[in-house]
Amino acid sequence: METLLTGYLDSSWAGRIIVLAIIAGSIISWAVILFKIRQFRRSEKEMEKFQQLFEHLGGNLDALYEQTNQSRNSPAGRLFQACYREIHHLAPRESNMAVIRTEVIEGVERASARSIADSEIILSRGLPVLTMTASISPLMGLLGTVWGILEVFQSMDQSAAPSIKDIAPGISAALVTTVFGLLAAMPAAGAYNIFLVRINRMLSILENLASMISNILVRHQLRQEMRSEGRREDSDDSPRTVPSPTRFSYKR
Repeated sequence: METLLTGYLDSSWAGRIIVLAIIAGSIISWAVILFKIRQFRRSEKEMEKFQQLFEHLGGNLDALYEQTNQSRNSPAGRLFQACYREIHHLAPRESNMAVIRTEVIEGVERASARSIADSEIILSRGLPVLTMTASISPLMGLLGTVWGILEVFQSMDQSAAPSIKDIAPGISAALVTTVFGLLAAMPAAGAYNIFLVRINRMLSILENLASMISNILVRHQLRQEMRSEGRREDSDDSPRTVPSPTRFSYKR
């Protein structure tokens, strides 16, 4: 640390400006890293809680909606609420079951795709800052090093017989900017890759959740069709009566 401080103090005004710019970028990237760690921990905890609740309720969508009505900050909660609203919007109280099944399932798939895309945007916020820090900081450090070495060579032209003691401080100061650039870039690059893995894992969980909701609807509608066919067969063998309206329930 003392070596870096000495090299910074021995740097020219251009080298100091570059080092300060690298430090500023590093501070911003660390702020983003800490924010994303907190965001991912909260999101993963809420998604795990939602999965446990989903399994506990056995696919009862109505009860699940009542339990998660306040979970708007959870990616899983937002996905489920979007699918649930789409179900109520597209599923009439009385209609042909095959039509209901096709329209509702397609609507749920569209709603889940939109919700997953929105969650990806929210989870990816701040990552461009890390990529910029990881890519630009080493280049800025290299620029400072080249600039410092250029100044060293210019000072050698002005000296009749420069010795190693004359040029060593200048070269050391020039290399300091590269060190600062690498120190800023490595945490940003590592955090970016880790966050990307966590985002992909959460998106996979959301896709599985959307698939489970669609499967619940398919099973429910198949049972409804079988019941309708059974009632139709019974009506053929008995006096014709006026059928009662079919209620579309979202419970498993």
